[in-house]
Amino acid sequence: MAGRLRLSTILIVGCASVTTLTPQYAAAQHQRLTLLHTSDLHGSVLPWDDFRNRPADGSLAQVATLVEEIRHEGDGTVLVLDSGDTIQGTPLEQFPHVRWSEPSPTIATMNLIGYDAMAVGNHEFNFGLEVLRRAEEQADFPFLSANTIAETTGTPAFQTHMVIKAGDIRVGVIGMVTPNIPGWERPEHYRGLIFRPMDEVAREQVRLLRDKEDCDLIVLLAHTGFEKDLDDGASSGTEHEDFAWRLAQIPGVDVLLTGHTHRDIPPRKVGGAIVSQPRARARLLTRIDLDFEHGTDGWRIASWEGRNLPLIDVVPDETIKASMAELHHRVAKALDGPVGNVTEALSVAGCRLRDCAALDLIHRVQLEASGADLSLASLLTDRTPDLSAGPVTWRWIYAFYVYPNTLVKVAVSGAEIKDILEHAARYYDGLDCASNTGCTLLTDATIPHYNVDTMAGVSYRLDPTREVGHRVRDMRIQGHAVDLHQVFTLVCNNYRAAGGGGYPHLAETEVVWQSSDEMTDLIGDFIARNGSWQPEIDNNWWIAPALTTESTTVVTP
Repeated sequence: MAGRLRLSTILIVGCASVTTLTPQYAAAQHQRLTLLHTSDLHGSVLPWDDFRNRPADGSLAQVATLVEEIRHEGDGTVLVLDSGDTIQGTPLEQFPHVRWSEPSPTIATMNLIGYDAMAVGNHEFNFGLEVLRRAEEQADFPFLSANTIAETTGTPAFQTHMVIKAGDIRVGVIGMVTPNIPGWERPEHYRGLIFRPMDEVAREQVRLLRDKEDCDLIVLLAHTGFEKDLDDGASSGTEHEDFAWRLAQIPGVDVLLTGHTHRDIPPRKVGGAIVSQPRARARLLTRIDLDFEHGTDGWRIASWEGRNLPLIDVVPDETIKASMAELHHRVAKALDGPVGNVTEALSVAGCRLRDCAALDLIHRVQLEASGADLSLASLLTDRTPDLSAGPVTWRWIYAFYVYPNTLVKVAVSGAEIKDILEHAARYYDGLDCASNTGCTLLTDATIPHYNVDTMAGVSYRLDPTREVGHRVRDMRIQGHAVDLHQVFTLVCNNYRAAGGGGYPHLAETEVVWQSSDEMTDLIGDFIARNGSWQPEIDNNWWIAPALTTESTTVVTP
């Protein structure tokens, strides 16, 4: 891979850095700046799906090829930026960096590409601050997060911004993260930190960069999505974690590069800002070309154009492939190591319509690990692979349970159990029985599958024809109607226990126990202990009797 445009001068002042880039061209009145942007890489270094052991659609190795091609165009300064959620998501990233305490392969690759800055994402906190700080120290570029504050001192916990001298243009780059991290993450993973609202901090940073740093362009790297529809402004109900609509309205924000929600948003204007988002896992690279002209009031954007460039057919960079070859082999060997055996094939087909052995595996692991009365776990997605009878490997376990969750046991009343299940039942939103072949279950397309939970330890029926809040019927524990005043223990993952997905009560109730092991390890231990494991289904929940027929279909998002 050809060398990147190198830095000639770096001045660090407090939390800000000023970087002077040698321009590839100079013109008295007109200059061009190209912004290249990724987000939510989730450890996608190579175009390979470690879980399924087959090619994947995107990778940093392909980003590298495209970045180098654009740099060689020679039309101005090129900045490469990322909006976070970088060091979590693939075995190639997590085995070396987290399990083996080695350097992050993702950060190493970003160094080779020559990234200029990265905003910290919420998934950067998944493994605790020690892992996050090691990645930050490894990076040749700053980790930016202006709204992450050290609680004891009130000062920023990360570099807040940087100023880049691109030709004659001063570019201010601000980084921020969604402040809802305490709503998802284990407290020990962000201990000592608080997260301020993004719009408040953005206003402060824009004033600083405009008034004191004399910046001509403000770029906001924001690990957050849009809380409103981009076309009609309708609320998505995610204002607690998504701030991009509000950020786009702030005077002085010229470019808003977003992430977090994994959407494909080609560059467009919202409010006064050019906004975009490049999906996730390096499947798209956002390119924004800004043409500046100089007038009596300084540099201003005369014109711009942008698009999201697909990476699926881009040839991966050979230097990066070679740099990861030995590590890829080590990780593959670890993933293919045997864990145990399963006596029958395990399938996720139909698991959104009825209880299944795959869901009950998760519940059984959670119940055995915690000793709880009840278990709460989300539906499996269409990406969850089936399992053939025979050996079980770590590769399948990581594909089966993709999040680095731990477990939390809490105390809940019978009434609170009902509320929790009603929250999940919002997904099942009616029946269409016009066809002679059976009824079609209608679902709420705005609710992702990972926010639709099932519960073990209690039997219940879901009636999608009833109003929201009244869909859970016939709740029984050991054959008896659930006493709404009785207190039970319930185990769920740490994301749900912190209130993730908007589930009621869980974040406020008493915590009885927490695990230190991740669910992938707990599942592996369970299968290993049971030798030849026999999949079982307890059929403790169902969606109306008529929906148990094979003719039933599901309308999915």
